[in-house]
Amino acid sequence: MKSSATMSIFTKIGEKYREWKQHPAGKVLLNKYFVVGFIFLVWICFFDTNNVGQMIRSRVTLKRQQRQIEFYKREISKMERKLEQLKSERDSLEKFAREEYFYHQDGEDVYVIE
Repeated sequence: MKSSATMSIFTKIGEKYREWKQHPAGKVLLNKYFVVGFIFLVWICFFDTNNVGQMIRSRVTLKRQQRQIEFYKREISKMERKLEQLKSERDSLEKFAREEYFYHQDGEDVYVIE
């Protein structure tokens, strides 16, 4: 059997519960469908594998990768323009080879100044 102190605690809890049931907000908050829905919502938002934090991290990663894609597309277009220029003009190809790879003709000396 339970002691009188334990019984008084349960009776106090029961009285508080009945008081809350009478209050308009208590009717909603103590509704079993609301309680189950709230627990489900908390579970989905914080404890599930695809929770809110994971969604935010995924979106940040996606934005970062989209910026990288745009950067690399711009770099590729710059390189393609430079390649077309090098293919079209022989003088520019020779200048590029001399500047980037230090190519030289026989009898020429190459001095690198940095």
